[in-house]
Amino acid sequence: MTDITIEEAIEAYLEERKSELSDSSIQNHRYQLKQFRLWARGAGGIDNLDDIDPLDLSRFRRYRSNDLNSNTMYNQLGVLRLLLRFTHRMGWVEEELPDSIVLPTRSGRSRDSSIDPDRITSIIDDLERYQYASLNHVILSLLWTCSLRIGALRSLDSDRDLHLDEQWIDMVHRPDTGTPLKNKGGSEREINLHGWVADVLRAWITDRRPDVTDASSRQPLVASSRGRMARSSIRERVYRLTACGSLGDGCECGSDPITDCSDVVSPHDVRRSSISAWLDDKVDPGLLASRVDSSQSTIEEHYDVRSESDKRELRRDAFDM
Repeated sequence: MTDITIEEAIEAYLEERKSELSDSSIQNHRYQLKQFRLWARGAGGIDNLDDIDPLDLSRFRRYRSNDLNSNTMYNQLGVLRLLLRFTHRMGWVEEELPDSIVLPTRSGRSRDSSIDPDRITSIIDDLERYQYASLNHVILSLLWTCSLRIGALRSLDSDRDLHLDEQWIDMVHRPDTGTPLKNKGGSEREINLHGWVADVLRAWITDRRPDVTDASSRQPLVASSRGRMARSSIRERVYRLTACGSLGDGCECGSDPITDCSDVVSPHDVRRSSISAWLDDKVDPGLLASRVDSSQSTIEEHYDVRSESDKRELRRDAFDM
């Protein structure tokens, strides 16, 4: 019917949806479709829309099922079906193609849920563009780049724990004033910051942070007009930032409560995914354990969300095979 490529079809689809979806949602759709495009170009051996048939879609589903839970698979196949319905409206594919995609049954949220690095960096990019140096920008940037626990994040003081010229933060156990760290004194450490994160923190403190103290007359970094932000409030912000809608505005699927949105992840899921991303970048596990306040064995058992195939490929690279 047409010689249009999969890449061209994706770009045409995203361009049409720009008038309907937020920038963050467009980025999410782009990421979901990227997985199909990469599979088609590689294992699928497919370049043009004309070459896709229902069997190929079934092969893609089986391929992705090795790495995804049912909720994430539902989202990924759902966006792919939206793309194919668009291409049918354009007269590029037969009607049977989008209808051949059968969405999996959604299950309850997984205890081991995670967020893809491409997706969270896309959200942070949107925050930099539209909500620079906002509280949301501060929270997600620190959770992702420093792999912080939620308690460690809220423990930071803006006046004495941040060394922004030297680009590092000081994690200090202060149980007597309401901010204990998980492993007490053993969690105390100094964490290097990316330069751009230091810039975000500096702008937040200088221009946007409320001039407040907490009940112990400390100056919290993560602060609202009422003082140091509670764990539940931080958690709610992360839910809203990672939902399937616009930045912090809830979700497009209308889930109520928002935690029923299958895209939503918790602060701990962000920490888990951040640690896995560091491992993917081949950071020495011993150095990483010190940075994230964990043991190597705990990282391997609880935080490494990479599939066995991913680990095998990394070993292949390491051993030059």
